[in-house]
Amino acid sequence: MPDEAAIDRVPAVEKPEAITDLIEIAGTLEPSTVVVIGGDRIEDLQLVESARDHGIVDRIILVGQSGSIAESLEASGLEIDSDDMIPADSPEDVAQIAVDLIKDGRVDIALKGNISTPIINRRILPLARRRTVSLATVFDAAPISGGRPMVMTDAGVTVDCTPDRMVDLVNNSAEVARVILQIARPRVAILSANEKQIPSLRSTGMAAALTRMEFEDTIVYGPLSFDLATDPVSASLKGVESMPGASDVAGKADVLVCPGIDSANILYKSISAMNKYGLASLASITVGFPIPYIILSRADSVETRLVSIAMSSIYAQRVNQSPGAQE
Repeated sequence: MPDEAAIDRVPAVEKPEAITDLIEIAGTLEPSTVVVIGGDRIEDLQLVESARDHGIVDRIILVGQSGSIAESLEASGLEIDSDDMIPADSPEDVAQIAVDLIKDGRVDIALKGNISTPIINRRILPLARRRTVSLATVFDAAPISGGRPMVMTDAGVTVDCTPDRMVDLVNNSAEVARVILQIARPRVAILSANEKQIPSLRSTGMAAALTRMEFEDTIVYGPLSFDLATDPVSASLKGVESMPGASDVAGKADVLVCPGIDSANILYKSISAMNKYGLASLASITVGFPIPYIILSRADSVETRLVSIAMSSIYAQRVNQSPGAQE
């Protein structure tokens, strides 16, 4: 959990009315240092240069094969101090050097670049400070909840959603809602295909069990279908609000916790599709490590990629990075 005293030491940031506001908000804070793990892709260099132009980043460290980095720098026109280009002989060396930088506290944000996911994961996972590392996505979408900013999880990291990991998904995503969206007491909906407990539908029982638990500064209710979690009209028509405990979350959820990576990924890709038509904005952050870790898809829009760096910079400065802060 975040260190409240540490958060108080950071000047309060404006509550975003839209996800793209995070770019401007991050630009008003202290700029961050980013390490690009496998820093030889032109699109990654252009991304961090854009973040630097917006005042989000002031130092960029590239770790990778020196020849490839030099070629990409020349093609992109990006200027980097020679001390911030760290050569490595192999992908394993790239991963180890990046992990050492994180351990030494020399960087604020880690961005996965041109490196195999299994290779970097083997090195970085031992750094986890939480039982569950998870992907939290902030988004706004015109057809969902009137376009207000929300959080969803976990579209890309947590494959096996055991009861313990579902608890962790609630805690991790609620923290992102508090830190990034400045929602003091997030309303968390545990999604399923039905709002009633059905023995043959495992996710409904898991959601009901989570509802019975106590979470700090968080209101949790489930199971709720997607429409009943996000649309107050649907919740009212179906009478869900009259169910014990449902009135605080049904139709007005701030956080959507999906029952598995399949449903979460489908929801994420649906919002991504809306983004391409100007109907949504989204950004993601992997939490649970000493610093924010960004894993971007090459299919993500430029906006999504830039806002992800902005969100990570805000998160890094508003969560105490001491060893006990993220446990």
